[in-house]
Formats: sequence, C-alpha cells, structure tokens
Amino acid sequence: MKIIKKILAFFNILVICGCFLSVINANAEESASVLISSANGVVGEKINITVTINASEDIGGAFIYVSYDNTIIKPTSGSNSGVIRYEFTDGKSYGMNESLTQEFEIIGVGTTTLSVTGDSRIVSINNECESISSSSSGKVTAKAPASYSSDNTLKSLQISPGTLSPAFSPDRTTYNATVDADVTELVVSAAANDSAAKISISGRRMDPGSNTTTITVTAEDGSVKKYIIYTTKLVDGQEATTEAESKTEAVTEDASQAVNNDGTVTIDGRKYSVVKDYSGITIPDGYQEIDYDYNGQKINAVKGIKTGLVLMYLESEDGKGGFYIYDETAKTFSPYNTVAEPEITYVVLPITNSLEKPAGYALTRFTMNGKEVQVLMDADRQYCLFYGVSSLGEKGWFRYRVSDGSIQAYSVVKSDTANADVKTDNGKTSGNSRFWLMIVLMLGLIIAVFIVITIVLCSKLAKVKKVFNMASKDGVDLDEYTEKVIDGYAEDGIIEAVSAKDTDRIFAVQFHPEYLSDHDVYAQRLFDHFVKLSRDYQNEKK
Repeated sequence: MKIIKKILAFFNILVICGCFLSVINANAEESASVLISSANGVVGEKINITVTINASEDIGGAFIYVSYDNTIIKPTSGSNSGVIRYEFTDGKSYGMNESLTQEFEIIGVGTTTLSVTGDSRIVSINNECESISSSSSGKVTAKAPASYSSDNTLKSLQISPGTLSPAFSPDRTTYNATVDADVTELVVSAAANDSAAKISISGRRMDPGSNTTTITVTAEDGSVKKYIIYTTKLVDGQEATTEAESKTEAVTEDASQAVNNDGTVTIDGRKYSVVKDYSGITIPDGYQEIDYDYNGQKINAVKGIKTGLVLMYLESEDGKGGFYIYDETAKTFSPYNTVAEPEITYVVLPITNSLEKPAGYALTRFTMNGKEVQVLMDADRQYCLFYGVSSLGEKGWFRYRVSDGSIQAYSVVKSDTANADVKTDNGKTSGNSRFWLMIVLMLGLIIAVFIVITIVLCSKLAKVKKVFNMASKDGVDLDEYTEKVIDGYAEDGIIEAVSAKDTDRIFAVQFHPEYLSDHDVYAQRLFDHFVKLSRDYQNEKK
C-alpha cells in the first residue's frame, strides 16, 4: 500500500506540472481555421452553405456552430433556431482540410452574416484539441421576387401625448414633438400604405431632454424607409419652445434628400444652394480648397488634409448657411459638426445603417458644441458614442463623457461565441484580462482533472481490496502475507522477487517480465506461470 500511495502522489505531481506547462505553452497548441462560404438567391430558392476546416493535423472530429438570421434563411431539415451545427462525429480519420455542406431555404429579404459561434471545437485524430485561431464569416444576400411590392411608406402616423410638427405627410420622414415632464412613454400609432409591409417602432421611452423614436417600414421586397420623431421631454417648470426654436439643421442618412435640376439640393424639405465662391468664408483648420466635379459642374470645395472629408458650403433660401459633409458614394449631405479637445478636433459623422453598432446603447439626439447630432447613448446617460474622424485621420467610434466633454477612442470587438462589446476605461480591449481569465480557467481545469484522477485511482484501489477479500474467502489467510519469502536479489543487493508464505498465488517482482518475455526465457516462464495461475483461479470461480 505504501508503494501505491507513492505512485499516486508522484502521478498527481506529474499531472499538475503538465497542466502548468500547458498554460505556459498555450500559444504553442495546435490551431485550425474555419471558412464559411457565401451565397445569393431569391426568396423561395434553396442554397448551399459550406464550412471548410483547415487544421494542422488530420481531423478526428469537429463541432462547428454557425449563427444566422432565421428570418432570412432556414435549414431545409431540423429546427430554425438561428444556430446550426456542422459536425464530424463518426470517429473516422479525415484529412487536414475538410468541408461540410448544409442546405438552406431563403425565406425573407435582406442580408445575413453567418459566423462561427458557441462552443465550436475541433479534435485531431490524436485526440488533441485544436483551437480555432481564425474564422471567415459568410454572407447570404436574399432578394425579393419581381412580384413583391416596394411600397415602404406610411399612410398615417400619430403620437400621444403631443402633436407632430409639421403635420404628417407620407413623403416626409422627420418630425419634431414636445411632451411634458411627467410623460414616460410616447404612444405611436402607425399604419403602412401596403398591407404586406411590416412596421417596427423603437425609442418609445421618454427621458429628460432629447429623445429619438424611429418607425421602420420594411416593404415586401425588403426596401426600408425610416420615419423619425425627435421629441423633447421638458423638465418641471420648463415651457415648450416654438417649432422654429426646436428645429435643428442636423441631417442624417434617414433624412429626405434630393438633387434638383437647377443644381440646388433639398434636405428634409428645405432647399439649399451650393456656394461656388468661398470669398469671405472661413475655411476650417486642416482643410484646403479644391476643384470638385459636382453634378456635372466644376465648383469649389474643401478637403481635409488628414480626414479626407469633402466639404461644401450650402446656403438656404433664408440666407443661412454652413459647411456640409458630402458623401461621394451615397451623394448625400450631412452637417459639418465638430467637437474638440485641447489638441484634437473630431468631426461628427452620420450614424448610418451600414455601421456596426455596439450593443447596450440607444440611438438618440444630443447637443454637442451647440449643435444637435445623432449619438448612441448608454442607459445611465453618462456616456454617448458618436461616429466620426479625428484631425489625426483616425476614423471610427468615439466615446464622449457627458459630464466633462472628454473624448476617448472606442473599439468594438466581436467574440467567437457572440457579438459582444469589450471596453476598458480608455476604450480599448484589455489583453491582460484575457490572459488572467485563461489562467483562472486552466487552474479550474487542473483541479477538476486532479479530482477525477483521485476518484479513478481510489476506485482501482477498492477493486484491488475486493480481490484480496475474495482470496481470503477462498481459504487464503491474508495475515500470512506479512511473512514474505525473499526469492531473489539484484547484483546491487536490491530485492527483486518475493512470494507469500503458504500460498503460491501471491508473488511479486520489481520488473516487467511481460516486456522481456520475447527474448528472455526466464521472464517468459515467469509470465507463463502467472497466466496459468490466473486461468486456474478463474476456472475455480466458474
């Protein structure tokens, strides 16, 4: 028993050391990559999506979980949960590069991204887990049949309490409203012009200050139009402002815009002319005049030296004007709004539908540097995020502290399991936290492995004890085993062979005769004798 205890202790030490070495050499583990294919189609069609695994060793098994939008596609077999599992489970030996294909049916219009998620894992033929070091997402673009309607307009829109300003018109997409301090929720009643269109409403909760309510109308063919209500919730004792006072010149992607035949541009119902002569107009710092081809005409514009933004000066019919950012791709305008720190200036850009938006924030309007802009506000209204570009040329999301106006870069990080936002006080991902998390997980694994091994070995010892008890029942006096007969010594004097007194069923050697039996006749005889005794004992039991 002492020898067994020593072996158990030594084995446990080896396990613990091995686990710590695995933590140290975590970066050296085998890795694999996963590639997901893309497809296009029309509603009602079937498509195939293929997952390809590129491993460093032959694949023995794999579970690859892929997420998708279950309103756009669904598997032709099984449930439509939004996550599907691609798997190798038959225990065969596969190559280092293998593919699996799943058939889907297109059930809705739009675009969905297919990404690796959940507890995806790959096991090599040697039963070694290979981490997924990289994955490439796929995309399915689903189009509507020609017979589907494109009507995404509203035929009616009402709110309670309050009144829309101006009055509702199907072609107008932005409105203003004011509610009293005791209003907690805006009741919105909207009806689509086409019965096949779908309506979704967000932003009903009313917080003190500016609030944004968005009514999204999705036509049968998938085309989208958004109606936006900018609502100001008064504080106690505050009086409602007039329509003229509450209006802002903020323009977003959702605002209605049109280029007229005379070269003017209509933004949200107001007509603007493009100023061609910048004499007497102060050009923003970091920008220089350029010749620009706008709507078939050569005009003056300014371009940011580092930001790369193209600005044009627009003037309304009442003589008010200012610089607007011109989107060369969408051919739309948005106000040129800036916020600044002591050394860096930030241009606030429109928040468009194509941007990847972090979770936990709500779209709303907020006054920055005296102008209202669209931002993403957190639930506590302590921070907001705006999309913009700095005077250093850095483009992306920035976090604005409401209390003091400080600005920090903000990174949106996607995890393998889920689209999650990871941020620190400086707005950047913390690598140290991931390292320590890995250490904690590995230590937990070590403890679990230690417990399992201890249970298994204790179970083995219990079985050995049971065998000795059975021998006792067969008439063998176990007390006699304490009197051992020494049968052999090594050349250095170490005891190599012993046997128990008064029985031929118990003997021991400190080497492995089964390993030597192929070339040592004495080892062969000893091993054959052990086999014969075992067989005789089994026959007696039967």
